[in-house]
Amino acid sequence: MEQRISRRRALAGLAVSAGGAMLAAACGRSGSGAPAAATPHTGGTLRVATALPVEYGLDPHVERGAGLAIFPRVYGYTHHVDFENDDAIVLDQAASVEQPDALTTLIRLRPGVRFQDIAPVSGRAVTAHDVVASVLRYRDHQLVTDKLWHTSVLDRIEAADDTTVRVLTRRPYVYSLQQLGDVSAGAIIPRELVDANADLRMSGVGSGPFSIDHADPDARVWRLARNGAYFRAPLPYLDGMEWRVYDDDDAKLAAFATGKADQVDNRDRPESITTGAGAAHAVIDAHPSLAWLSLGLRIDHPPFNDARFRHALDVAIDRDALIRGLAPDDGMVLGPVNQHLARGFWSLPESEVRAAFAVPGSGEVIRTDAARQLLSAAGAGSASFTIQTVNTPRMIDVASAIRQQLLAVGLDVRIDELDEVTWFANFRKGAFEATVISHAPYETPDMPSRLYHSSGVDGTANQFGLHDSNIDMLIERSWG
Repeated sequence: MEQRISRRRALAGLAVSAGGAMLAAACGRSGSGAPAAATPHTGGTLRVATALPVEYGLDPHVERGAGLAIFPRVYGYTHHVDFENDDAIVLDQAASVEQPDALTTLIRLRPGVRFQDIAPVSGRAVTAHDVVASVLRYRDHQLVTDKLWHTSVLDRIEAADDTTVRVLTRRPYVYSLQQLGDVSAGAIIPRELVDANADLRMSGVGSGPFSIDHADPDARVWRLARNGAYFRAPLPYLDGMEWRVYDDDDAKLAAFATGKADQVDNRDRPESITTGAGAAHAVIDAHPSLAWLSLGLRIDHPPFNDARFRHALDVAIDRDALIRGLAPDDGMVLGPVNQHLARGFWSLPESEVRAAFAVPGSGEVIRTDAARQLLSAAGAGSASFTIQTVNTPRMIDVASAIRQQLLAVGLDVRIDELDEVTWFANFRKGAFEATVISHAPYETPDMPSRLYHSSGVDGTANQFGLHDSNIDMLIERSWG
């Protein structure tokens, strides 16, 4: 396994990405972009290179891979909750979102919003019936897993008339608005396609700024075309957007360096350096990420059921070293909720999180000795266990970095590389000893906090074997 890690990443060191994301874009001239006074005009196709696969296609309710960057440009949404200011509602195709009481939400649609001029809807107006059909499709889709709100909180959703959606919940729930405007659950699909149980992996009709022009999963090319009838005309300015999925990161960077791609995502800091050095007129943009990484343990199984053993792992893992090696820009040591969410309002300060992992003194030797002492006290100085990970280069790098740090304190750690479907199935049912988790960019504390609830993220059981009635009480209070 270690021989497969590329020389570029090995020389840079192995680490965890924890809080940043970077994009590089090739510009027609040097500098930081167009002058502020420039007048935008239509034209051109933006070509994006990525090594992240499109997992299921462009079905907005199911896709969790690279398609997450594609389908939101095809489908419309009523609104979104601003993840930086979570008391702010960003209206999209809704004219208003109101909550007349704690159990009712009324969404009134804008006039003049139409679907793309594609059969079977052929440019007809978006109605409340489409919104209702889309929410019910998400709730009832067999491949959708994150739908606890739809099955346990939502009472009913109905069209009061063509332009008004009425949502009733079983109890007050502070995350209802986010669920209704979620990037996946909130996508508006024409009711004709819902009724026909249409396969939306390669084709579909939405009311967003682009339509699906070409989908070729074999060639791994996904192309969108400008929707000339988009209700926010003259947007979009681009004639099209194209995503190409490459075999690996090196091929992705080569496409950018040779001008075959205009934009590329940088997986880690070495890639950012390579991109900047290998492509003329490259502009690298870093922005905070809501995604994060963690190591999950099955704490009701030995050796993890001993708090001293878990404490030893906390001490042994040097988070700053992980961040230095692989974070694409800056990284943060995080608690249960990402610091970038609502500008840190819901999060523990990073100083408190760091204090929880602190050991007396500083330096690798002191950290290693402290971890060894804790392991010895737990009678687990040479314990063996396996870390599961998805078999992508990024996640193998992360698991390898953690493994190397744990080997240094005497533990016998192996890595089990799994395809994404198998890994996810194991994660959801708690079938692991330890597992590296690449968390989705959740826009509220709802899902992150559910990871610590006794009923877990799906309302059945906690996949880590965690049961704490006091934590459950606090999380349930937060829902109201």
